[in-house]
Amino acid sequence: MLICSNFEGADMKPKRINKRFTFVIIPDANSSVRRFEVPKLIPYLAAGGLCGLIALTLTLSVLHSQASRTASQLQSRVVNQDAMYTTTVQQKDETIEQLQNELIQLSKQTSEMKTKIDDIRKLEDEVRTLTGSNKTAALAESASGTPAMGGSSHPVTQDEVKDTLEQTKSLLSGMDKEVSELKNSIASSKETAMVARQKLRVTPSIWPVDSRTLTSGFGLRQDPFTFRPSFHSGYDISAPFNSKVYATADGIVQSTGSDANHGNNIVLSHADGLRTWYMHLNKINVEKGDEVQKGQVIGYVGSTGRSTGNHLHYEVLKNGVSVDPKPYLSYAP
Repeated sequence: MLICSNFEGADMKPKRINKRFTFVIIPDANSSVRRFEVPKLIPYLAAGGLCGLIALTLTLSVLHSQASRTASQLQSRVVNQDAMYTTTVQQKDETIEQLQNELIQLSKQTSEMKTKIDDIRKLEDEVRTLTGSNKTAALAESASGTPAMGGSSHPVTQDEVKDTLEQTKSLLSGMDKEVSELKNSIASSKETAMVARQKLRVTPSIWPVDSRTLTSGFGLRQDPFTFRPSFHSGYDISAPFNSKVYATADGIVQSTGSDANHGNNIVLSHADGLRTWYMHLNKINVEKGDEVQKGQVIGYVGSTGRSTGNHLHYEVLKNGVSVDPKPYLSYAP
């Protein structure tokens, strides 16, 4: 039992209030009473300290709560920023990869365009060769279908990307100049081809009949009637009766006629002093002065005049002199 009092003396007379507190402890009936005196200021200090401790605890609790909220907000912001950063980095990586793929495609297309330009140049050389140029040409063979691919996968490095970019820029720069030169060259080749085409039109260069059966060539032979050596001034081409006879070049009908040696015959006049002569015809399809086109039907095969059977005597004359028709015939034997 604890009793606190601030009075002293048995007579219980009022005295001046003591500035001390007396604490009396009574354990039980058989134990002695214990007294403790403490200065009056101590309880107040204890109470004040307790109140201060409570206030400090509350303050610390509020500060802790605020700190926790702030930390949570900061953590949330960090998570959001990290997510945004991750997304940004991922988008950047995807963009870089896309640009790298586009660069690869551009490089591939540039290389293909370069190959096509080279093929055009080769084709131009071929055209020049066909039209009389001294250049030689060989057309490149192109592979068909999807090309087979394989190999290990290695990430692209910056140096590789840079090298590819520089090569592509160099190719594009060179191609610009090549295309300009090629344009002028093709224009020149076109003009040359047109001249050559026109020249080809007026130059005897096709077979006068569909048959390719040559029964007598140009030069010395045994005469089919006298069996004596003689000079044959053209080609005898065996063909069925009434087979079509074609003009071997653009020209003008110089003459048509019939006699005992040549039978029904036609003479065409062409450019550069060339003439062609068609003999032993069954029928003549043109008249003197007519303009004829290469491949036009001018008559039909027969066996008129000095002839042993149905055939066409075809002759080429250069400045009035009979020459071998072979250089003027495609696929001549």
